[in-house]
Amino acid sequence: MSRRTLLASVSAGAAAATAGNLLATAASAAPMRPHAELPRRSAGGPYNILFILTDQERFFRPGELPQGYRLTAHERLAQRGVVFENHRIASCVCTSSRSVIYTGRHIQQTKLFDNTNFPWSNSLSPELKTIGHLMREAGYYSAYKGKWHMTKEFETVNELGHPTKFFTKEMEAYGFSDYFGIGDIIAHTNGGYLHDQVTAAMTVNWLRGRGTDLAGQNKPWFLAVNIVNPHDIMFLNTDRPGQPVQEKNILGHINQPPAEPYFSKQWAFNLPASHSQRLDAPGRPAAHGEYMRSHDGLTGNIANEDWRWKKRHNYYLNCLRDADRNITTILDELERQGLASKTIVVLTADHGDLDGAHGLHAKGATAYREQNHVPLIISHPGIAGGRRSRAVTSHLDLVPTLIGLTNASPERKAAITKGLQGKDFSALLGAPEAAGASAVREGALFCYNMFAYIDGEFITKARALLDLPGGKAKLGENLKASGLKMDLTKRGAIRSVYDGRYSFARYYAPKQHNRPTSIEALFKLNDVELFDLQADPHEVKNLALDPKKNGSLLEAMNAKLNAVIDREVGEDVGQMLPGGVDGGWVATDAAKDV
Repeated sequence: MSRRTLLASVSAGAAAATAGNLLATAASAAPMRPHAELPRRSAGGPYNILFILTDQERFFRPGELPQGYRLTAHERLAQRGVVFENHRIASCVCTSSRSVIYTGRHIQQTKLFDNTNFPWSNSLSPELKTIGHLMREAGYYSAYKGKWHMTKEFETVNELGHPTKFFTKEMEAYGFSDYFGIGDIIAHTNGGYLHDQVTAAMTVNWLRGRGTDLAGQNKPWFLAVNIVNPHDIMFLNTDRPGQPVQEKNILGHINQPPAEPYFSKQWAFNLPASHSQRLDAPGRPAAHGEYMRSHDGLTGNIANEDWRWKKRHNYYLNCLRDADRNITTILDELERQGLASKTIVVLTADHGDLDGAHGLHAKGATAYREQNHVPLIISHPGIAGGRRSRAVTSHLDLVPTLIGLTNASPERKAAITKGLQGKDFSALLGAPEAAGASAVREGALFCYNMFAYIDGEFITKARALLDLPGGKAKLGENLKASGLKMDLTKRGAIRSVYDGRYSFARYYAPKQHNRPTSIEALFKLNDVELFDLQADPHEVKNLALDPKKNGSLLEAMNAKLNAVIDREVGEDVGQMLPGGVDGGWVATDAAKDV
């Protein structure tokens, strides 16, 4: 049984500068006032836009990457572009974050609150316009390559050597041409290793053909290229040969790193400063433990042995290098075809990886920076590169900003982005260093409502069913017979805001959506985290533990979070969850009885 089928079975039961410096330092959609006029056209016509999205790539601060470690494609773009040092995701995990990136709307509007692997999560509606549709409205040809992960039908068995469907027609409905993808099998075990070179090769083919043809017609294009790695880290088996510990009795599939020198390269580094922090340390929300227990049920528990966590981080670094070499392939072809001087390149990631910080890995029910802080580089041929901006930006801002980078008239841009709540920060490219943290927005909103990681006990019991007759083959049947249900009164949903210095998060039960306006109400229905990243860059001193001392700051950050929700979401009552606004997702006196 495939991991895809296993996840569906579980769900059915529940539903019943150098890399160290250059890179690491690296209420409406109305455009900001520009510091300098951006060039709208190259000598050969309007600029094309190449949008590159990696999967699970975190932002690295100065000193966090090993000596001698290089990401040459990233460095190349940073030298030619602007590194945005405070770019944040707007949701998690893959499906949820990508829905925000490609539509410019929060999960409350996209309805994608969990991965499409699960029956309680829907596909993205073709009626909801994507950046592909909007680029077409701006006069651009829009195309797409690589991972999608927003449509259930793409989660299918489609063998690498014998693909039976390419989903080209389906992607046209989402506003993109020339997909020729083989579905989201590329997002699973060794997906990046097996498929990213295919995606890069298809991109090269597109640039040589369609891209150059369009250039000859003076027709600008928007091409989205979606690389899987470093996502392969999710399925790493840290066990030593013949000593199964992590891989015992799990619902998914895990692998050792590919047996080739590129992935066996060893790097010198220390584990994160917060790595040894206990999951039950004072001030830590219970959601962290629930998340880890749930994730362990899928891919196995990484035991508390430093060598395992170092093996994981080492592989993560090599997966990131693998992504980078495929990006290099694409950038090289852009140069060969004479398109580099006519093309704006944007590089970011759907989300980060906790990467051992706080004793956690992967991504899920947290708001920590290793997960929520991702790289963003914009390389514009008409703008001087090698610069940085510390302005806080969000994935919600990407669609308005990408439209802002087109050659459409200001009036046309305003019409195209009408109704979007993100900010067009393209004007910052003119003078990025001059922008303060709040130049674009007062805070970046993070919304998380994933069900799959909310109840570790549910996943643990589901794993135990593997010992019954039939094992994995009868998992779905045994789940149904067991009557197992996940506990949605556990506080595993998150609303968080980051303003460039402070990170504030409310953890609450999906059955208790709430909008507290007082300290008393805040702590009644929420587990709370508040960190001063200026004084506490590793986020280990939760200021919410002392509400008396930090009451004024808690009130201010809570008000800031409420304000950004009001402005960008409106009423936040679980409308994207099963049953919608009538699904019983708002806190009531009887909430404890549901």
